[in-house]
Amino acid sequence: MKALLIVENDEVAKLAAFYLRPLGLDAMRYRDPLKALDNLDEIDPDAVIISARDFPRHWKSIVVNLRSSRPKTECIVILLKGEYFPFEEAAKAAHLEVNGVVKEDFSDRSELSRFQKILKRYVEVDETRASERIEPGAWDRLDYAFSHPKTLAPISGRVDTISLNGLSFIADYTALVADLEPGDGLPDASLRIDRDIVPCPSRVVRNGAVMAFKFEGLAEEHRALLESYLKTRTDREIQNLLNK
Repeated sequence: MKALLIVENDEVAKLAAFYLRPLGLDAMRYRDPLKALDNLDEIDPDAVIISARDFPRHWKSIVVNLRSSRPKTECIVILLKGEYFPFEEAAKAAHLEVNGVVKEDFSDRSELSRFQKILKRYVEVDETRASERIEPGAWDRLDYAFSHPKTLAPISGRVDTISLNGLSFIADYTALVADLEPGDGLPDASLRIDRDIVPCPSRVVRNGAVMAFKFEGLAEEHRALLESYLKTRTDREIQNLLNK
C-alpha cells in the first residue's frame, strides 16, 4: 500500500513516514504540491498526508481531485495543521470528506494517537504479526551468534527479523552452516541485547539464504530484557531521525 506525503518540513515528513510503515504503508514524499497533483493518478495512493500549514491553498485542490474518484473509505486523507487552523478551514475539510485533521507536532502524544487511530480505522492491520516480528534498524543493537553443533565453528551473521519466540538470520558464510537441518539444536548460542550478551539456546526451523531459529530455554529474565528492548525501539528510531 502507498501513502503520499505532501510535506515541506523534513522532520515532520520523516516522523510521518515512520508511523505509516507499521501499517504497511510505503511513503512517497513530494515537496511541491503541484507536482503531486499532476502525478496523483499515476501514484494512485491509498493514503494522502498533506501539511495544511505548508500548503494552505493547494490542499483543497488535491482533496477535490481525489474525492472525484476515491471516497474516504478508499483513500485516507489526513491534514497536518499548525498551531492556527481557522474554523472555516475545518468546515471546508469536513465538506471535502477529509478523514481527519491533526497537529503536525508528533511530540504531542495525544495528536500522535489521533493520527494513528484515524489510519487504523481505515487500514486493516495485522496487530499480532506486527507485534511479534520486528526488523532491526541501524539504531538497534541486536546480534546473534552460535557455535556449529558438530564442527564447533563460530557462526556470525546478521539478524534479519526477531520476535520473543525466535529470529531469522543471514549467516556471514553460508557454507559453514549448509549441513544444518531443521530440528538441529544449537545449545551454544548467544544473543546481544544492547549492552547485554545472554545465552540463547535455539533450534533450527529453516535453513537457506535466510535461516530461521526458535528460542529454546531463554531464561525468563532474558526474555523480559528482550521484550523491554523491543517495546522501546520506537523511541530509539525517533531519536535517530531527530539526530540526522
